[in-house]
Amino acid sequence: MISPHKLAGREARRYMVALALALLALLAALRPNLNGDFVEYTLQASAIAAHGTPEVRLSDIADLKRIAPEKANVYELLEKDMLEGKHEVYAAFERGRADRVYAVHFFGYPLLAAAPFKLLQWCGLPPLKCFQVLNLGLVYILGLALFRLFGSARRAGAGVLLFMACGGVLYWNWTSPECLSAAALLAGLIYYTSGAPLRGGALGGLAALQNPTILFFFACAPLFKLAIEYQAGAGLWANLRRQITARAALGLALGMGLLALAPLWNLYQFHVPNIIVKKFSDAGLISLTRLASFFFDLNQGMLIGLPAVLAALGLWAWRGPQRRRAAPVLAIAALFVLALSVPALAVLNWNSGAAGMMRYVFWSAMPLLFVLLWRASLVPHWPRRPLQALFALQLLCMVHAMTYSYVKFSPLARLALALAPAHYHPEPEIFAERSGQNDDYINPADIYVYPREGQPIKWLYNRAQPGIEAHLCGPGMALADGNRITDSYRNWRYIDGALHCRSDGNPMQYGLNELRQGTPLKLGAGWSGVESGGGIWNGVWSTGAQSTITITLPAQLSVRQLSLQGHYFDGNTRSGVRINGVDLGWVQLDQANTLALPPGAGADGQLRIELQHEAPHAPNSQDPRELAFFLQGVTLK
Repeated sequence: MISPHKLAGREARRYMVALALALLALLAALRPNLNGDFVEYTLQASAIAAHGTPEVRLSDIADLKRIAPEKANVYELLEKDMLEGKHEVYAAFERGRADRVYAVHFFGYPLLAAAPFKLLQWCGLPPLKCFQVLNLGLVYILGLALFRLFGSARRAGAGVLLFMACGGVLYWNWTSPECLSAAALLAGLIYYTSGAPLRGGALGGLAALQNPTILFFFACAPLFKLAIEYQAGAGLWANLRRQITARAALGLALGMGLLALAPLWNLYQFHVPNIIVKKFSDAGLISLTRLASFFFDLNQGMLIGLPAVLAALGLWAWRGPQRRRAAPVLAIAALFVLALSVPALAVLNWNSGAAGMMRYVFWSAMPLLFVLLWRASLVPHWPRRPLQALFALQLLCMVHAMTYSYVKFSPLARLALALAPAHYHPEPEIFAERSGQNDDYINPADIYVYPREGQPIKWLYNRAQPGIEAHLCGPGMALADGNRITDSYRNWRYIDGALHCRSDGNPMQYGLNELRQGTPLKLGAGWSGVESGGGIWNGVWSTGAQSTITITLPAQLSVRQLSLQGHYFDGNTRSGVRINGVDLGWVQLDQANTLALPPGAGADGQLRIELQHEAPHAPNSQDPRELAFFLQGVTLK
């Protein structure tokens, strides 16, 4: 008869093999995703593999350009600065001692990736799969920790799948350490609280190598263990004494030693504990607006990444065995998550590269997932239907996250903007970058709009910017009473719906800014791109025989006259003008002109201007555009 111990050992071995084969299949199936902070990490891994140091040399850049030619233009940004001998190099890098170039991110993650990088090169395989190997290696270690927690292959496998359904599937393939940090943090908590503090502390330190705010692990892991093992009748001091052991202290010291490597390196090379904090963060950005965004934003918040986990903690964590311990354990997890989130609020690039929920959110959520798994380990029989609902909802979240990029609104956010735009006001940088579909720092001098069916339904501007209302409403105009205003932080303000403006007694002049922004003056068919050549060359060329302009007028404003400013291309001296369908004849637009608007024009809030060009033609064979009139601006009175 086989003993239970041998049966457990056999189950563990089968589980370890099955998990390894599953992760190897995943490794073989997909190419590495060069995303996140891939420039820094790939260059450092290549440098360490080539010459044993994290110093980035021109030879390392040349190697990466051969390995990843599709990203050569990005690597060339640093290469150009180094060739020119610039002291201030490409923003993700910094000169350290002896003027050598290093990445601003610590080299712990690429150091671990360097060995598989070299091995893959020797085997003739893509070397940048080293990051996949490293990320999945930590998922494997997490799988071992889960087997220790549950003592069951099926339950441990379900735990691995749940981790993947809570963000692991989104980030394991990135050449950035988010998956490593999340898996190491979760595994570290499991090991530390289950009687393996050396492994737990080491994994906590590993998780914090690239994300130093995980240092709170070294306070919260002992608190978790104290709350889980607390004996009510023994008293606080006796419970504390049971937790203070040599192995626990050694585990924490080991992890904190790993944590200390990054600030010590930064002090040695850059004379500050954290060069990223110095260059790319601002404590003034920490606010309730960003904190709410961290948890509830419909594009990248925790709520859209882990709704089933949060619901399960709220509905089920209080039931079952040891339910009295659930409250303090969950409270510690909430404090841990808050401690992890607050420092992240200071980053300059809030709408950072993400797959669904923010990268910070992914690993910051691990204390909550730990509590759910701990509670599940105490239940002898898992309820089938709630478990199916948990996985189904988390899987739906992962599918949702894969349908959009971080410079586009998520389907959920678009639904909110379609159904209830007046009740959805994201953190300003998120709105600015996703409405413009670009990755750029938000500019207080700019106005950001979200259109529905081509018409702006939401406006974002900085009310502290001089002259901003004239840019919103048009020259000579200001915002009137009655606008639906929602203030955000740092002087950013939303206006929902149509703008209500009033005249300040001056003519309304639309120039280069309005031509470029496309509001309230919108260029229709028959125009080329807006040009800013300075002076009379700030404007836009007409192309073809006809051009159209639409001007959205401020509400309750009567406009009587219009004039267009600009100059003609050779062979053109006049243009036919129609306003709201009424023909005003041929007009020499390059001379002073004031056109009386037809009766009723603009009554519907819009002026539609159609220009008929006399003799459009191409300047030469290199420029095939058929040019006629260069529009510099429009004035309304």
